Amino acid sequence: MLSADGTVRAHDPITTQVTFDREIRAILASRCASCHIAGGSAPMPLTTYEEVRPWARAMKEQVLSRRMPKWHAARGFGAFLNDPSLTPLELGLIAAWVDGGLPKGSGAPSAPPARVAAARDDGDVLVVPAQASRETFDIRETQWITGWRFEPGDPLIASATFSVNARSIGTWVAGDRPVVFPAGAAMRVAGQVQVDLQRRPAADFERLFTPRSSVLRLTVASADPERRVWTERAACGAPRTRGGTLLAVRPILPSGASARVWLQRPGAPVTIVGWFRNVDARYLRSYWLARPIDLSPDVRVQADVPCEIQLTLAAYF
Repeated sequence: MLSADGTVRAHDPITTQVTFDREIRAILASRCASCHIAGGSAPMPLTTYEEVRPWARAMKEQVLSRRMPKWHAARGFGAFLNDPSLTPLELGLIAAWVDGGLPKGSGAPSAPPARVAAARDDGDVLVVPAQASRETFDIRETQWITGWRFEPGDPLIASATFSVNARSIGTWVAGDRPVVFPAGAAMRVAGQVQVDLQRRPAADFERLFTPRSSVLRLTVASADPERRVWTERAACGAPRTRGGTLLAVRPILPSGASARVWLQRPGAPVTIVGWFRNVDARYLRSYWLARPIDLSPDVRVQADVPCEIQLTLAAYF
């Protein structure tokens, strides 16, 4: 049990074999450290035993209620490459560790991991000035890009949206890894690129941080692509005219809304895409399918509530 200042009382019994050094540290490193690290996008680091212990019960409550990590797709309804959510086993280990007295284990003293400088990908580097919420850039010569990496310069940046000529092409949400398209696929980029940033309020206990410029790195294809990637946005249930392979979906919903999304082809069983619950409009991310789905023109994207959805597709020329 934690005392008022977050420390463990000397008489608290240890009733679990789960320890920080053996199980919990690895879970936090794989699921949480992309944000919960010194200078990261979260209010507090969770990399060492000393950092985690004062927040242990709050951490347990947040993960068991699925409020953290930020992810609105229900487990078991679709599968996504960028899913950061904890497995039932990981949730059980965290609960057992917190309820069992927070044993540290017999490992070496905790040391925070060093922050590794982001790799400088070949391609266009678009710099967003510190404290700006929007920046636009002109790409005059057509580029074929195979993905992107976003590097926030401010821990308060919660999400970012990227668009080309007013058409959204992708998103970044705190903790997201770089986006890489399937082999042989690329997106045409030419004209005005716009980066829009959303910031969260600062917590009272956060350390002062001097913002630096944020960077969007567009990875340029090394050869002409075999398949073109594009995005399209339409009302759920609306007819479509183009076929392709569905790579990602981005439901456009107001905060607090939920939607079940599926694919409907005449005379065929439905294909479940995902169930997106209690969304936060500040985190309207793209959900990248673990298994892309062939989408013929007669397939409609349906939902159980009125909504719009952005699709990312690929097709051969």
